[in-house]
Amino acid sequence: MIRTGRGISTIYYPSGFNGGGDPDLVSLRIKPDGTIDVSNASCEMGQGLKNVVVQITAERLEIEPGQINFDNTNSDTAAFSMDTAGTRSTVIVGNAILAAADDLIGKLKAFVGEKLGVPAAEMSYEKGRTFITTQPEKGMTLAEIGAASNYGGVFLMGTGGYLPEPAPPRDPETGATLPSKIMAYGSCVADVEVDDETGVVRVINLYNCYDMGTVINPLQAEAQADGGNIQGIGMALFEDLAPRFPERMEPYADSFTDYIIPTFMDMPQHSATSFYENYDPNGPYGAKGCGEMVVDTQSPAIVNAIYDAVEVVVDSLPATPEKVLRLIKEKKSK
Repeated sequence: MIRTGRGISTIYYPSGFNGGGDPDLVSLRIKPDGTIDVSNASCEMGQGLKNVVVQITAERLEIEPGQINFDNTNSDTAAFSMDTAGTRSTVIVGNAILAAADDLIGKLKAFVGEKLGVPAAEMSYEKGRTFITTQPEKGMTLAEIGAASNYGGVFLMGTGGYLPEPAPPRDPETGATLPSKIMAYGSCVADVEVDDETGVVRVINLYNCYDMGTVINPLQAEAQADGGNIQGIGMALFEDLAPRFPERMEPYADSFTDYIIPTFMDMPQHSATSFYENYDPNGPYGAKGCGEMVVDTQSPAIVNAIYDAVEVVVDSLPATPEKVLRLIKEKKSK
């Protein structure tokens, strides 16, 4: 008989590594045509980092994204990055970009001010143009600055970095602490069908909601969540590397015949993702991380839905048909 159930999960996830010690550096170099090279060694792994870097830089410098190039092609020459992991890149790199952009703007004011015989303190910057505050008609565009500085033998580069503060000490009485300054949150509702004669579990509906602060790139965030659904269902129902690992000290699966991953046929009939934009003052423009969080909500929701359907507790993943059927039989035998 096919039985249906609904499960709910809620999670939280830090942006970056806990306890501090997680820095990134960024440099912004103005080229002869006035375009900007952003340098940072973080990796693009499909999470959309390159677009986010360009968007944050463009927003701070008030210029078009097409005027910006993100160069992370060489870790020997790119500005230092601690890592590409831990749902950190948007927050850590983003904050470093803001610092580098502010530094570059200060240097642009000093450069143009010197050209015009005005102290940097009397200069302003808006929308890619640096000018005398009281005489806005007198100034230079980024293209003019790029040509004048590069061909004039002046290297204009803004530099900046960001290092999250370490977690505060634990309360000696309660043990409470703040593990991360920036916390993202997520929730999932899963509807499943369980065949109590075969143990086969099928996810019918999947609904997610994520608080990742300001969503810098909504289309990429939605795609990230869609990919998270695929991986989350895989972890919950199919993918298994654990059973033989302690004995052999290596993964036993050496092909997708043994390590089953979801296909289109395994996806829910209906899924939807929404975002709750809870502005975080510690992130760039209020953003939080979103990487691994979007693969963590599905498994607990699916396991809870299995319990709702057939009242068995799956306490290890994946919830394979063999495991679910064995639990159902054990329950009936009691």
